[in-house]
Amino acid sequence: MQLELIIEALRTRCPTLGVRVAGAAEFKNITEASALPLPCAFVVPLDDNPGPSRSANSVRQTLEDGFAVIVAVANTTDERGQKSANDIHTLRAEVWAALLGWRPTEDYEGIVYDGGNLLTHDRARLWYQFEFSAAMEIGPEDGWQQTELAGLPHFDLAHFNADFLDPSDPNRPLPDGRIEVEFSSPQTGVFP
Repeated sequence: MQLELIIEALRTRCPTLGVRVAGAAEFKNITEASALPLPCAFVVPLDDNPGPSRSANSVRQTLEDGFAVIVAVANTTDERGQKSANDIHTLRAEVWAALLGWRPTEDYEGIVYDGGNLLTHDRARLWYQFEFSAAMEIGPEDGWQQTELAGLPHFDLAHFNADFLDPSDPNRPLPDGRIEVEFSSPQTGVFP
């Protein structure tokens, strides 16, 4: 999933965060290099989880594409984090309002909430992670099969020869080699 779309949605729709939303590859990088004023949020990619293929001769899978919104709030009021937990609850409502049900692109179904958890806290900050996902369909057009089919010559004509059995003659269990019906058809699928 394109994290920039999520970041822009949060910047636009979460008044508490405003423009203090960025992206990161993982949580470790955030805590070591973060310089955004509090409260702030970071969008990080999570696992993508494909389902089994539902087609025998091509790729047809549902993919759950996951991401997290990691928020940081001030934790200076009390070291236990009680006020910070209230701030997290308020931010969660804003993040939900910004993302739940929203389709980042037409390929995805609406975003769903997968849960949240406390990452860490100290005297300065409390970090909390909200996890989301959106499902999309992986099909033949996304893989090798589409490229291979595009390279095939154009199909313009089908030619049919039919050699029939005579079910009333038990002495002839196989076709006799004589063509009884012969015809051609254009690609339109209209047969004479």
